[in-house]
Amino acid sequence: MDNHIDYYLLNLRVARGCSEKTVSSYALDLRQFKEFIGDKSMHALVTADVRRFVAQLAKRGYAKSSLARKISCLRSFFDFLMQTDAATSNPAAAVDLPRHRRALPTVLYEDDVDRLLSSVAGENLVDRDRALLELLYATGCRASEIAGLKLADIDWGACTLRVMGKGAKERIVPFGKIAAQHLQAYTAGLRAKLVTDKVTHVFVNYRGSPLSRRSLGRIVDKYVRRGDFNGVTPHALRHSFATHLLDNGADLRVVQELLGHTSISTTQVYTHVSGERIKAAYNKAHPRA
Repeated sequence: MDNHIDYYLLNLRVARGCSEKTVSSYALDLRQFKEFIGDKSMHALVTADVRRFVAQLAKRGYAKSSLARKISCLRSFFDFLMQTDAATSNPAAAVDLPRHRRALPTVLYEDDVDRLLSSVAGENLVDRDRALLELLYATGCRASEIAGLKLADIDWGACTLRVMGKGAKERIVPFGKIAAQHLQAYTAGLRAKLVTDKVTHVFVNYRGSPLSRRSLGRIVDKYVRRGDFNGVTPHALRHSFATHLLDNGADLRVVQELLGHTSISTTQVYTHVSGERIKAAYNKAHPRA
């Protein structure tokens, strides 16, 4: 089974363009399943084997979202084996995904975003940090997308970024005047002093090397703690970007394109967030709420 797993993971990387994070997660899922079934032949596997595997993980306290991912992984794996004639059936196909209520994302109010962005001061790399936070909120990009951004990806005239998203899918994302001002100040000033001509990434550390996604997260966390915000991550700025657009009348399909979501249902969670915000405002303001 090891050879089949390796071939499948290679297919995820090369043919489907999945991220290393996705490939690593699927590798873990498949190794867990292999350990569970032991020496049982792959051709002898039945739906009951997959159900017992899922039940065992549930007893160990795995979240429903994690169980759903593992089932989806096994479905995809056995579909791949059937396509390559390495299997004749998919034992995971009839296993239902556990139902779970999708948690609403953390979203900042607009004045909280202003307060967070304004807290960037008094640092040696203040120009970089302000440009970084402004761009995260202005574009709704993922942390990995901003960390991987290169100078050639910026169209200064159109105020857009060329972003490589999940599954190696490219999209064009606009950014506004305020983000442009801070980004220009950083790239022409501090960044130019830190980097050599060989470095093409936009955001770098004090040594002039490209920022990793983890380092970007630590930068955001520093200002989150300074402003005493709870549960705010780089992704919360992405959530806030989408919610504020919808709050101010943007079309759901447009927001889907900006975020790079394949399915509109993924974007629709932000309509629920807006509804929750409306309800919270009503409960706070109405005398008989």
